[in-house]
Amino acid sequence: NLRSWGVDLVEETLFAALGIPSRPVVPKQPLSAVAYCYVNAPVSGKAHDLSKLEAVLKRPGVVWAKPLVKAGAEVVGPEKGLPTWLCDLFVTRPTAKE
Repeated sequence: NLRSWGVDLVEETLFAALGIPSRPVVPKQPLSAVAYCYVNAPVSGKAHDLSKLEAVLKRPGVVWAKPLVKAGAEVVGPEKGLPTWLCDLFVTRPTAKE
């Protein structure tokens, strides 16, 4: 919300908890588009190489791509159960169309 609309939700929550009226100034259009997700393992096996995350980090708009497994770790894909989260990915661009 802070990156998209300029509103700090932690601050707004504290105001609400303290009974302080809050009416943040919100722009008519978002300041930027934001996408955030956890990337799942597509198949079960081992996470041999995490170097592709470094390439992802170099792409425009990628704020972070944090690995959630270590190289060599066993991962579960959807064919065996709840997939393992491989990385935490956060991307921002000027508009949602980008």
